[in-house]
Amino acid sequence: MLTLLVALLSGGALWYWAHCENWGLAWEICCALAGFFLAQLAAGLIMRGAVKRRQDKIQSIMMAAQQKINKQLNLFQLRPPSGMKAAQQTLEKIQHDAVRAALAETEGFKPLYKWNLMLKRQIAAMQGQLYFQLKEFKKADEYLEYAILQDPQSIAIRLTRLYRNEDPRFDKFYQAKSRRAKGEAAAFLASVYAWIKLKQGDEKAALAALVEAKKESDHPVLLDNYTKLANGKAKQFSNAGFGDMWYALYLEEPKVKPQRQRQGRMY
Repeated sequence: MLTLLVALLSGGALWYWAHCENWGLAWEICCALAGFFLAQLAAGLIMRGAVKRRQDKIQSIMMAAQQKINKQLNLFQLRPPSGMKAAQQTLEKIQHDAVRAALAETEGFKPLYKWNLMLKRQIAAMQGQLYFQLKEFKKADEYLEYAILQDPQSIAIRLTRLYRNEDPRFDKFYQAKSRRAKGEAAAFLASVYAWIKLKQGDEKAALAALVEAKKESDHPVLLDNYTKLANGKAKQFSNAGFGDMWYALYLEEPKVKPQRQRQGRMY
């Protein structure tokens, strides 16, 4: 909102200056438009830099936590822990402390909200994911309810929460978000949706989702699950091939510790 106000004031100031100089109506309009768009451009660049600095700080917190976890895993190999539960608790504490620190850093975006009306909803997606990682599902739902969800992980988390809450918007939400999904995103979202539909006893809807996703992706997990459902082997359906992307949804416990498929932003 403030960005638009500053741009209008800038355009008005240049228009008034041109008017006082008697440049004529055409030049007055040109100066007003130039002032408006230049102010918008400058504000946009400043905002982008401010947002990026805060995002980089959050990313560095998560990367530092991952390095600490990797170091701890190496120590466990040299000096095995007394029990798997204790080892898991140690790793979870490192992760949770980092997530808490990242959440605290998101407060730094608040002063920027008045300059960009959409930024609050964009940051809400990040906050919703972070609360979901902490398994504070009520807080996650609060943020995800009004967040702008664009990346497949945040969409899958929202899909999971709608399913867990038995929300009637579940199917409509998937249909709306799946239309724009391509490649791996299409495969992942369709596979998550299909897994849930199988749990709901709707094998027909699960197969239909995979058929549609095949038009946008040839991901091996998608193709394998499609083949299983098409041949009446729904009990063999598995999303384990998506690794941490899948297990991070807390829909299923890994039978063995999954290998991280890729490194990327955690929000």
